[in-house]
Amino acid sequence: MSARRWFDHLLPWLSWTALAATDAFSAGELLVMAVPLLLALPVEYRRWELGRYHRGFELLAVAAIVIQFALRIGLVVLTVNTLFVLCGARLMLPRQQAQRRQLVLMSFLLFLVTAIATFEMGFLFWTLAWLAGALVTLLQQNWDEAAVQRRGVVPTPPYRQLPRWFLATVMLAGLCFLVLPRHSLGLRFFPLGMGGLGGQTAGLSDRVELFQPGAIGSNSDVVLRIQPPSSRHRAIYENALQYLRGFTLEEIRGQRWETVTTATESILSGGERDWNEALAEPETRAKALALELFVAPQPFGVIPIPNGYVKALPPQGMPLLENLHGELRWQFPSRRSLPLRLVVWPSPPFQRRIEKRDRLRLLNTGEGTESVARWSRRVIPDDLPADALANGLQKELQTFAYSTENPSGGAADPLEDFLERTRKGHCEFFASTLALALRHRGVPARLVNGYRLGPWLEVGGYWLVTQDQAHSWVEYYDDAHQRWITADPTPPGAFAWPVQEGFWASAQAWADALRYRWDRAVVRYSGDDQMEGLAWLQGQAQRLQELKIEASWRRFALALALVAFLPLLAFRLWKLFRPAPEEARPHAIRVLRPLLRRTQRDLPPNPGETARAWLHRLAHRHSRATAALEALAHHLDAVAYGGRAVPLKPLVKEVLERMKE
Repeated sequence: MSARRWFDHLLPWLSWTALAATDAFSAGELLVMAVPLLLALPVEYRRWELGRYHRGFELLAVAAIVIQFALRIGLVVLTVNTLFVLCGARLMLPRQQAQRRQLVLMSFLLFLVTAIATFEMGFLFWTLAWLAGALVTLLQQNWDEAAVQRRGVVPTPPYRQLPRWFLATVMLAGLCFLVLPRHSLGLRFFPLGMGGLGGQTAGLSDRVELFQPGAIGSNSDVVLRIQPPSSRHRAIYENALQYLRGFTLEEIRGQRWETVTTATESILSGGERDWNEALAEPETRAKALALELFVAPQPFGVIPIPNGYVKALPPQGMPLLENLHGELRWQFPSRRSLPLRLVVWPSPPFQRRIEKRDRLRLLNTGEGTESVARWSRRVIPDDLPADALANGLQKELQTFAYSTENPSGGAADPLEDFLERTRKGHCEFFASTLALALRHRGVPARLVNGYRLGPWLEVGGYWLVTQDQAHSWVEYYDDAHQRWITADPTPPGAFAWPVQEGFWASAQAWADALRYRWDRAVVRYSGDDQMEGLAWLQGQAQRLQELKIEASWRRFALALALVAFLPLLAFRLWKLFRPAPEEARPHAIRVLRPLLRRTQRDLPPNPGETARAWLHRLAHRHSRATAALEALAHHLDAVAYGGRAVPLKPLVKEVLERMKE
């Protein structure tokens, strides 16, 4: 059985495995796609001739497509299944060169479906694997087609050239990636799941439910990466990014906090010019911080942003929504990570004053929170200004213990249990207690759900924020200064999850940095990046033209370049136009090198002597190796001129052993 026929199965299976690696299709759908390819394997192995049944195969393929269409499985799945059915039918039927090329084309179409279904860096491996498989398949097909017109034994295809062709193709693809026009593809999908900090795993939530029992588990899903323009001012950025606000919770129902629906305003996506104009403003240069967020997909579509006044520049085709509380969210949540540029004023130039109806809501204490009022009077009996009252209550709460085990979550009155019995809980208990205590004392207050700043990854040059950094804190309104003030009653230094160190932590940091660079340099590569690169090249060329070099130095540099280049050019021309030898020379045949080293003193090859003539001279000198040398000369001619695949190393080894006797 010839192995060449199996090359036709390679590309369809590579396309199927690439589809399976994207997680874009369910296990059942992947199984249906693999059935035609699996049915073709025994047919190829047994070499069954099914050509006379081709009409039946065509009818079965059409019936399978019609049934799937009737089931309304979706256009994308139907198209992929149809291509796999056609591939399976083509593999089971007799095929000539035209049909084999059809298999390559259908496999390429399947691979294109894979390419638009994922943006992950792991897809690069499947791209390179598919490219290597395509090179092998196309080489074999074209070699077989040329062999039909060749007389005699068909030589082995030049598989050794494949690495060189593979590298050239990759370099050409990289060049096309850099220079071809780019456009942004905004794939707009709505989220499929919801989650929250009050559940079983850490994460952002649009509500706080203190009655929910059970410990909070770790969740290392990436939320966003924050990259400053330069790491030189890292300390300044760290102070401004300590709290990343997500949701503002003002409505209290019992001991459950919820968001309040407010009007939203659309922020249209801008361009590079808008961003440059924003950075050119005098107040931006003086007080604001410019940074870039790389936001991972979130169930709520919310974007965690620093406290203060923020000016955002979303990417093209992905507008933002902003409400009166300053919350940002994608208008069309994406299932892939997106960049977002921000200009942040840590000290806002103005604050919105509280309306009368808002004040009533911000002073509402709900039902079942009397234990908080009693606790606050016990800690600070006197009526103090808002800032002094908040600082005193905050210091008292910071003497409590932090825990993710949630010991008070299952109690009839979680806040009372937290204050009177356990004195231990997670950040939602601390923030709820302080906010309600301030409201009971006549100070407008609210909860904010967001994230604390994550660790700095030196290998990537950015801060990494995961769901484990989800946090709740308090904002209260100081009437004396007419501004909102942030207060965090959670004990300082309390971390829900231990910080990893050592080799495993370093490996994870490198892996995340590599994924980020892939998204930044490949997935997000755009026309603006091309123009920036072109501008850099033009600037370098302009600098070279502006250099004033004396004529003598220019002549010296030209002469030096010619001295270095002309010998190389002459050598390449000599190798290109030198006459080809009529017969193989001994020194040009690698397999004869051990024999050449053995005989270089007593009987080396003469200038211009062929390998066969030299082996005959060796046979006259070494009588015990005569038979082995004659056999080697015969098989050497068969390999050099007849195209036969004969192993010569055993023959050379036998000659050397006979010569030692």
